[in-house]
Amino acid sequence: MKLLHNTLVRKLATKPTTFTSMSTLLEKIASDEVINTAYQWLCKKRQHYHPNADVWQLRRWWHEKKPILQAQILAGNFQFRELRLIRGEEKSIEWWSSVDALVLKAMTIVLTEHLKPVLSPRCFHLAGNGGLKGAVREVAANVEEYPFVFRTDVKGYYASINHGILMNIVGKYIQDDAVLRLLWGYLRRYVSDGGEFIDITQGISLGCPLSPLMGALFLKPLDDCMAELGCFYVRYMGATWGL
Repeated sequence: MKLLHNTLVRKLATKPTTFTSMSTLLEKIASDEVINTAYQWLCKKRQHYHPNADVWQLRRWWHEKKPILQAQILAGNFQFRELRLIRGEEKSIEWWSSVDALVLKAMTIVLTEHLKPVLSPRCFHLAGNGGLKGAVREVAANVEEYPFVFRTDVKGYYASINHGILMNIVGKYIQDDAVLRLLWGYLRRYVSDGGEFIDITQGISLGCPLSPLMGALFLKPLDDCMAELGCFYVRYMGATWGL
């Protein structure tokens, strides 16, 4: 395994990998194009972090860490670390390490493109679908044409998502075992809360770049049913409007 790891590192350091030349989802995630894009996103996202934050260590040694990270992903050896729970007055956020956040962003880039053809355009929280303002404008533009309105909202939507059900839906569209293992690691995470370690067996992570995509996929059966009914329908995360 060590020999395989060193071989992959040498290959990645001498031969750039591109998004367009890759044949599998895992190879796309580990490609130079996607990893570089995720790295730039991370640098911008955490540019105001504390001087002792791990993002500065990653940036300092990125030229060495990048090929090692790509090799770990390709070999199927990458594992997410424990998360730190940051408690706020209204909600708590699970904080991912900088390396983990980078890999999750790379997964998001690739899986968004892969899943886009099967996801509903009426799911407005996905990037490019209009966001919350777009959802509100869509409802406002059509509400006068219908005599009735119904609105639903799933309380604690992210926290209520069942891992088994989500993975069954994911498995219909992703057959790459290595990517499925990464997704399972993202779901079945463990969180450090003041010295206590908690295994998470339900729900997806707030503040994670991959979660909006998984949140969209989880209610795809509902999106499909509403499309078959032919009624006006808008969804934002776990909130829906129908006319």
